[in-house]
Amino acid sequence: MFKEVNNVVIVGGGTSAWFSAAFIARNLDVNVTLIDKEVGSPVGVGEGTLLHFDKFLKRCGFRTDEWFDEIDSTFKSGILFPNWGHDDNLVWHPFYLNREYPEKESSVFEAWTHHQKEKDFTELSAFYRLSLLNNVDTENLNFYASHVDASKLVQWLQKRLEDHITIIKSEVVNINRDNEGFIDSVDLKDSQTIKGDFFIDCTGFKQLLQNNAQRVDLNGRLFCDTAVAGHVPYQNIAQERHPYVVSEAIDCGWVWNIPVQTRIGSGLVFNRTITDPEDAKKRFCEYWDNRITPDKLKVIDWTPYYNKNPWDKNVCAIGLSGGFIEPLESTGLATITGAIYELAARIKQKYFTIQDINMFNSIMTSVYEDTIDFINMHYAKSDFDTPFWNFVKATHIPSKTYLWYKDLIAKGERLPNDGKGHFFGGANWLCWLLQIQKEIAPTKNIDSNTAIEILQDWESQMDTSQSKPATVTHQEAIDNYALYLNMSMDPEELEWRK
Repeated sequence: MFKEVNNVVIVGGGTSAWFSAAFIARNLDVNVTLIDKEVGSPVGVGEGTLLHFDKFLKRCGFRTDEWFDEIDSTFKSGILFPNWGHDDNLVWHPFYLNREYPEKESSVFEAWTHHQKEKDFTELSAFYRLSLLNNVDTENLNFYASHVDASKLVQWLQKRLEDHITIIKSEVVNINRDNEGFIDSVDLKDSQTIKGDFFIDCTGFKQLLQNNAQRVDLNGRLFCDTAVAGHVPYQNIAQERHPYVVSEAIDCGWVWNIPVQTRIGSGLVFNRTITDPEDAKKRFCEYWDNRITPDKLKVIDWTPYYNKNPWDKNVCAIGLSGGFIEPLESTGLATITGAIYELAARIKQKYFTIQDINMFNSIMTSVYEDTIDFINMHYAKSDFDTPFWNFVKATHIPSKTYLWYKDLIAKGERLPNDGKGHFFGGANWLCWLLQIQKEIAPTKNIDSNTAIEILQDWESQMDTSQSKPATVTHQEAIDNYALYLNMSMDPEELEWRK
């Protein structure tokens, strides 16, 4: 197989569609057409990002100062997980993870295992005290991501791209395939027929352009399939607009809390076979002391899945059409941008082969499998005695990765920091498990004296970061973000391809 790519057609109108259009138009020498049925209608499940979000937009030719205020951005140092694992437990999962000490052949995490009874793990975690005080370390913004308003993000991208791609506001009513199953063109509701060499399916759970999707069953690995979500008004903005996400476990599932500049994006994630969506709405409103009412909530249904073959022939599924796990750990936008990077690399030379298809599908399978294992680990332990959590405990299938890390920790073996280049590496697994696992042995590679030297040095650095001039309030960081963010780019990077 050898197929040329000169004309890329994107079908869909959510974040995945506009991200795909922005990146391909900026980085590939092809014509881009986007068919958007409803302008600006993202599902809006998650508005938290991971560290590469800013870098992705820079690759699209957009400086941070162009979009930060426009899409209601705030700073994100990590995620706080109240009540996960055990009652009244707090898990802190920052972007800055396990500080290594090469000269001692060890790390902060390993040192803590020797003094776990007298040292609080969260207090030793990067940005924990700083973030709970609603402060931001402006000298280390490379370890911060963003909270964003997904709807405003799409609207902003639409305006920025309208002069650089062909935008058609219509609906696909028919798909024309050749004898080998490749899409030749699509017929639209407005009577147009749009031809293309390559099609990107961003139609969400409808998977409109796919006719051979191979879905992977995730029963026993993931447990939530519905969310009720809405916008919660601030009552005390100075306190509630914190530089981190809160994902709190409750009786029937968990609630996310993502503060952007003008409101809080929040939702209750649950299993609809256990909790009726109307009951979930009431529970969610109670959670927020009725600051939001049921009529203001959106119900979002999904079945956790991913496709083994998101790229089939000349169609590639990106975003919800390729798979969706759940909102936990803010993987939605990260999965989208990761898929776009991989696809662009495969078609940048303006052609593709079966080897490109196989490589892309293999990489995306690895990304989904690693992410699913990591999310599955969050549900491995719970003290809740409720229908939802009892269902989780009865059906939970621990991954081999989880069991491997659990065994390392229990035996006092070296704790690996690295991963496989996806979202969650060894430090992420260790950060979580050291906060929820009870069987933790001191690591064998260092003694107690070396461990205390490491911890004293690390605590001294954290104390210094609390008081240094570069530490400012979250509000000040938002107001003066342009002074703190490194937005230097080669001017040529900001010019669209002629």
